[in-house]
Amino acid sequence: MRAHILIVVLLMLSGCASWPEEGEGGWAEKYQNYPITEDQQDDNFIKPQELVASEFEHLVLKLELLQSQDIQACMPAQFLRAQIYENRIRRLIAAHMWEDAEHDLLIHYHALNQLTNHFDTVREATHCATVTTDKPALFSIKKQITDLLNSDNQFALNEFEITPKYTVRIAQAADLIKQLDSVSILLVGHTDSVGSNENNYELALKRADTVKHWLSLYGVNEEGITTLTQGSLKPFSKGEVTETKRHSDRRVEAIVLDANNESLQSDKVKSLMNWTKVIERDKE
Repeated sequence: MRAHILIVVLLMLSGCASWPEEGEGGWAEKYQNYPITEDQQDDNFIKPQELVASEFEHLVLKLELLQSQDIQACMPAQFLRAQIYENRIRRLIAAHMWEDAEHDLLIHYHALNQLTNHFDTVREATHCATVTTDKPALFSIKKQITDLLNSDNQFALNEFEITPKYTVRIAQAADLIKQLDSVSILLVGHTDSVGSNENNYELALKRADTVKHWLSLYGVNEEGITTLTQGSLKPFSKGEVTETKRHSDRRVEAIVLDANNESLQSDKVKSLMNWTKVIERDKE
């Protein structure tokens, strides 16, 4: 009897009821267990400590979003339990206990997904929450999405496949984008100055389309994503051209906009969209 109770408790803690199917962006698909071999210690590999810290910040933001949506009015006990677990992980990270923090983060990740789904159901059925998402929380989330999509977003020479580091950033950004109803994403592809203008325009657009593809794989609605190209027209940095600067030029720039709000960037965005349409028309 005790064994049966223990199994039930472990299943509840693991959050297996909300474990995503393969290919749906579960954290286990993009995380690697210890130890890390020397062959994996390259520039495109995220070290366990870096990924633990990054994922923790991501989950802290998700819990803050739930708080701003007044989850305490509907599910106070569950929210308190999530806060306690978050503080536990914070202490593990402060003590550099990376393996324990990794284990608890996986549990917390799926528990938060389950909590979010339950909150949506309870809120719809009972209308218990009276506060809508406040502007500071929305601003923080949109800034985090922008930072994630514009970090580790460089590409290899003449390539449009994303790196393992950028895959993790995209997965985290997608998880946040799906929490919001009123955002659209602009992805602007860039290349370095090597090659012809025509090839660079096409390569830059392929890079933007690749990022869009990965966002959609992680559940983001493609209708809210627009891909644009600037080829080599807008280098990331000025001055003497070096290999390092060329690498920075080979990138995708992400711009997060309110779907229902005209922003100061609208004129720039419209010009970029018109430019991309001209390039695609000339290709035909």
